[in-house]
Formats: sequence, C-alpha cells, structure tokens
Amino acid sequence: MVYQSKFPHGIMFHRFRDLKNKNASYGALTSQNLRKLINFIGRKRILNPDEWINRLNKGNLKKKDVCLTFDDGLKSQIRVALPVLEKFNLKAFWFIHCNTLPNNFDKSEIFTILIVKKFKTYKNFVGKFFKYVDVEPKIFESQKYKKYYNGEKSLYNFYSEIELKYKFLRDIHYPRKKFENIMENFFRYFKLNIKDFYKNTWLNKKDLVNLNKKGHMIGMHSFSHPYRMSSLTKKKQKAEYIKNFNYLRFILKKKPLAMSHPLDSYNKYSLKILKDLGILCGFRSHSKTSKGLKINHSTLEMAREDPVNILKL
Repeated sequence: MVYQSKFPHGIMFHRFRDLKNKNASYGALTSQNLRKLINFIGRKRILNPDEWINRLNKGNLKKKDVCLTFDDGLKSQIRVALPVLEKFNLKAFWFIHCNTLPNNFDKSEIFTILIVKKFKTYKNFVGKFFKYVDVEPKIFESQKYKKYYNGEKSLYNFYSEIELKYKFLRDIHYPRKKFENIMENFFRYFKLNIKDFYKNTWLNKKDLVNLNKKGHMIGMHSFSHPYRMSSLTKKKQKAEYIKNFNYLRFILKKKPLAMSHPLDSYNKYSLKILKDLGILCGFRSHSKTSKGLKINHSTLEMAREDPVNILKL
C-alpha cells in the first residue's frame, strides 16, 4: 500500500507521549506512530523546509511532495519526535507562539493535559464539566452551534460530538478569559492547580536556537494563540503577528519565513499582514477548500493533513 496524495501538503503534529505514559495529553502520538507514518508516506517524498520553500517560490511543488510541521512548540516534540526525525535525517517546520511564560501561558494546553490525567476520557470529563457549569441544553440546539458543528465535522471528522461541544464552549460560546477562569476553578474543585503543570510543557529559547542550528525552520504561530484570530480587529491581528515575528527574529537572529494559522482561523486581513511581514509560506490545518478554489489557493494557505487521516494510529 502506497500513500496517495493529489496535492502537495504538510503533515500537522501537535502532542507526543512516551510509550509508557498513559496520562499524556489527549491525542498524543508515540515515537512508533511517527516512524510508522514516515515509512508509510516514504522518506524520499518528504521535503526539508528549505527545499519546500524553494520549490514553493518557484512553483515547482509536485503532488507527491510532503513536509512535516509541528505546532505550538511543545517540549514533547523534541523529546519524542526529534530523535525519530534525526534517525531519518529529516528536518521540519516548528511553529511557535509566545504564550509560554510562567505568568502568561496557553492555559488551554494545560487543560488538555489535565482532562486526560484526571478523567482519562473526554466522555468522563464532559459529564463532570457540563454538570459543574450547568450548561443549558438549548446552547447545543442553536443555529450557531449547528453551523459550528457542521463546519468542524466537515474538516475534522475524527472529532466526536462531545469534543465538539466542549470546543464550542471554549472557542465560541464563552469569552476566552471567562472560559479560562471557569476551567481553573473546575480543576481546583478536584484539587488541581494548573500552574503546577506548566514546567516542561513548552520549548524554551535554547531549544529554539538548537533546532535552528540543526537546520530546522522555526516559524510563526501568533503571539498569544487566540482561539479565533479572524474575530480580532485588524489592529489586534497586526499586534499578534508583529510581536510573534519580532520575538522569533530576536531569538534566532533572522526573520521567520513561514507560519501556521492558529486553530485554522484567519481572514483577508491576516493574509495581508503576513504578506507585508515577508512570510513566504503559511499552512492551514486541513486539506478542504471552498468550491471553485484550488486546494492550495495561495502560498499562505497551504493544506495540511492530520496523522489520524493518514493512518489509523
């Protein structure tokens, strides 16, 4: 069996876990999963970032071409995935946001860790959480939810209904700060403080410098990793991207050339800002597109596939 593709695209990775770690983040892959995927795709088909960018700029990417991308700058990526890449002599894109400081970090990532650690499954978690916040059933009967559900399901068919209900509350229903406060209080009720789980979750500056020296490409993923970039004003979007751009330029002593859209949210203003910053390549988080448009209809909207859609890992 050979991996088939009708267009060039990236493979999108997030969380990884050690083989014996059963309390890892939800959806985390193992080193075995990654090796299996690389072998299934075929090592010779996978382009290193420099070659990907070069072919993209010249319009020479072929249908069979694939690259590897890592979002969110998670420590597990270099602990578990990087040794596998090095065995295959592969380089990858690493998309980094800046919401990783001790007093200002992406709480949603910690929530994901604790959901599995405390409740093992999303089903168990959602049952307790919905009861805690006393969610009204009519929220999930609204046209707003139905539109969200249908849109997400068409792009990511591996999400269960209970996962999408949780994501709807997180991304759409509640303002971000309110949702984070609710979740923090919820975990405190179970005697879990999210700050206790901050350590060793994200890559630090030294990690980024080392990856850069090894030939990997460090790219942008926004400053604060907003749930819905497209809902922000042009001014706030610009601040998100410029802060992220300057942060990486300061650490790496060179301008970033690539990026991925956080949670696949962007609009025409996002693309204009990225183009003005000199970003040459941007990635979406799926391989679907609107009717009448090409899959990769701009260099800032390149398709990606989730490993779940490639192998039943």
